Amino acid sequence: MKQMNGYIGRIFTIDLSSGEKDIIDLDDQMIRKYLGGRGFASHWLYENLPANVPPLSEKNLLIFASGPCNGTIVPSSSRGSIGAKSPLTSILGSGNTGSSFSVQLKRAGFDMLVISGKAQRPVCLVIEDGDATAVPCEDLWGKTVSEATGKLRTRFGYRNVSIGCIGPAGERMVPISTVIFDKFRGAGRGGLGAVMGSKNLKALVVKGSKGINAAHPDRLKKEVLRFIQILEEEPYYERYSKAGTAVIAEPMNKMGSALVKNGTLGFFEDIEGVNEKALKQHLFVRQKACFSCPMPCTQQYGVTEGPYKGTYGEGSSGASVVMGFGPRCGVSDMRAIAKAHTLSNELGLDLISTNAVLAFGMECFEKGLINTSSTGGVRLEFGNAEAQLEMIEDIAFREGFGRVLGEGTKRASDTIGGHSERFAPQVKGMDMMEVEPRGMPSWGLMFAVSSRGADHVRAYDVCQMMSFSDEALIRIAGTIEVREMFGPKGKGRSVAFFENVRAVADAMEICRFVTRGKLGFPEHLVGMLNYVTGLAFTAEEMYSIGERIVNVERLFNLREGMKASDDTLPHRYLSESLPDGAAKGKRVPLKEMLEEYYMARDWDMASGYPKPQKLDLLGLSADRVRRNLD
Repeated sequence: MKQMNGYIGRIFTIDLSSGEKDIIDLDDQMIRKYLGGRGFASHWLYENLPANVPPLSEKNLLIFASGPCNGTIVPSSSRGSIGAKSPLTSILGSGNTGSSFSVQLKRAGFDMLVISGKAQRPVCLVIEDGDATAVPCEDLWGKTVSEATGKLRTRFGYRNVSIGCIGPAGERMVPISTVIFDKFRGAGRGGLGAVMGSKNLKALVVKGSKGINAAHPDRLKKEVLRFIQILEEEPYYERYSKAGTAVIAEPMNKMGSALVKNGTLGFFEDIEGVNEKALKQHLFVRQKACFSCPMPCTQQYGVTEGPYKGTYGEGSSGASVVMGFGPRCGVSDMRAIAKAHTLSNELGLDLISTNAVLAFGMECFEKGLINTSSTGGVRLEFGNAEAQLEMIEDIAFREGFGRVLGEGTKRASDTIGGHSERFAPQVKGMDMMEVEPRGMPSWGLMFAVSSRGADHVRAYDVCQMMSFSDEALIRIAGTIEVREMFGPKGKGRSVAFFENVRAVADAMEICRFVTRGKLGFPEHLVGMLNYVTGLAFTAEEMYSIGERIVNVERLFNLREGMKASDDTLPHRYLSESLPDGAAKGKRVPLKEMLEEYYMARDWDMASGYPKPQKLDLLGLSADRVRRNLD
């Protein structure tokens, strides 16, 4: 193995069925084309997972990938990517977490971990000093995330140790389960906790001791200081450092971009119960930064009063939690929202999908499509915080009506019927987050085209939320008209642009919030990347890497049966207008945005495939692609 900077140079593979292990040298071409992190994971899945493998079968691959900046002084470089075929969507499953896991994986001797097979009994995989061992852990099966993590900490220590764990939901292969790292940090979407559960894999314990080299440490330090100086001058830095994304609750409501009561309303009357002031009034909150991050946008929180007193947790109490378990479900009690957050994490559930299925179930209850006979006596009504908590437990343990909701809103609507698919908030089987697409059409397009189904962080288009110069908007979208909230112009190009630059950040494994504005552009990242790796990337090459990652993910999904017609939104957002709020009367102009997006991508409108010239430009041989698609 040759000496590398920013990379360890090794990929570890293990088959839990046979116990077979292998160490593969990291290929230079893989670095130049996919960079790391999400790029490595998506590329590996496309090249090595056969088509049409059942997501919960032994053949599915579960990948944990680090990036070149993990373990260096690059700001907010604590992210890590997970990849597998999703049991929720049957297309690309992809998660990202902010913990020390990827750093410790590199310190333990590997850039990427690839797991296949299924252990005969529950195990945890211990990765340390250049090896990985499956250790029996039947005593942990059935434990919550904090219980299991605590026992593993006692067994393996605290210093330089990171733990990724599933809860009861993952053990039961609930399609909306997730993996929780270091007790509080979820890996997001697509049911990857169920993939771990299907392999009888309760946890991963990574213990690292190796150093991670930077090619030019002195130059890197100067570039990092420059980056941080620009970051601290960005308007969002101070706002997010005070209360995370909870600061946007009230603005979202005013803009008409908050999803209220599953999209039946455009304005939440009780917003004062869930705004930044309520967060600090009803909870003990201390701002905290993720590992290696200069922006403390996450919180440690505790409930100090009322029926949920003693509830404690950590993680962003921002939009996905506050607006998801709050206005989306008609709940206006911050303490109840904190309880729902903590309970979901403890049981190993994806927060966004959980509040999505709850809100969907509440609308079905309101419309009479289900009743207390369906729900086991639970009055699943908007605003009923206790019903919300009961149903979270039922989902995680596959009990009662939780069996239905735990399948995600798409399959739940198939079971419930009554045209409920028209208001089931999902795309390609992935449950939407709490942003109202009719109030923010560019995000509607993001949901429609994302490579993992309805998703906001694949593009995280901020053109209408940040003050970009005219010059920057022309570069991003081809027109300054993209600033207009409800119009379609420029939004297809801007979503494609941001998908590409976000893919670069995910490959480097740098956080989305720190790079949300101009700092996410390749010219602000290329210096740090080159000083870490010693490689001479250009900003243009980095942008092409992002575009290549997006196209490979597209090819994976097409191979798994996705069609161009799947790039759409539910009936509600295309055909029904909001009754009130700033977006009153609006619908999502998807057709115009989608046409512009496909043109920007150079994809065929009829088939959804990247055109041959685009594949050639990105170094993705058309012949090779056709073989993979056959």
